[in-house]
Amino acid sequence: IIIGHVFISVQLQVIGFNCMAQPFPPPSDTSSKVELSVSCSNLKNLDYFSKSDPVVFVYTKGQAGWVKLGRTEVIDNNLNPKFSTTFRLEYRFEEIQNFQFAVYDVDDKHHVEDLSKQELLGTMECTLAEVMAAGEHLTKSLRLQGNPAGKITIQAEEVQDSKFIVHFELSATKLEKKDFFGKSDPYIEIAKAQEGGAFTVVYRSQPIMKTLSPRWPAFE
Repeated sequence: IIIGHVFISVQLQVIGFNCMAQPFPPPSDTSSKVELSVSCSNLKNLDYFSKSDPVVFVYTKGQAGWVKLGRTEVIDNNLNPKFSTTFRLEYRFEEIQNFQFAVYDVDDKHHVEDLSKQELLGTMECTLAEVMAAGEHLTKSLRLQGNPAGKITIQAEEVQDSKFIVHFELSATKLEKKDFFGKSDPYIEIAKAQEGGAFTVVYRSQPIMKTLSPRWPAFE
């Protein structure tokens, strides 16, 4: 658990843990399922009184042009974000699969999907084969009007569909107080280890305001 940017030792309780069986299709000889995670570094700061609030939109190229695959969550006031949102897709060995990653500074959080209300921080294009061939991760420069605008890192992991859905309920007690004028606003990050030993954030909770003994909402 991180309070601000400080690692602390706390008592963490698993209140509930449930599994439900789910069917999954057989594997293919010409494709595999992969999961992409995204992080950025040294983004441009476009806000005057705070740091940029980045979000990443992911597009795949089809016959009619770029089609949105999805987007990450918005991370407030962070020029080096590590997004917990992942993108699961099919890696087809015999096809060229082009992707574009567009990073925006969110100015209107009520209309994140309306890009006319946000500011572009930079874009990067690559193929899925390029990501897979890079090994642990692929890091490339973001470009904005032809100029470097920070870095973006794409991590890819081959995955298999699980038979189970895991249901978590977590709480903590006696957290360290970090705020000067009140109690801490704790949140949880869960990261999983990649094959190379690096950790990738796969879940980030909303903060529970002003408490040292939080109980977070259940999640799967």
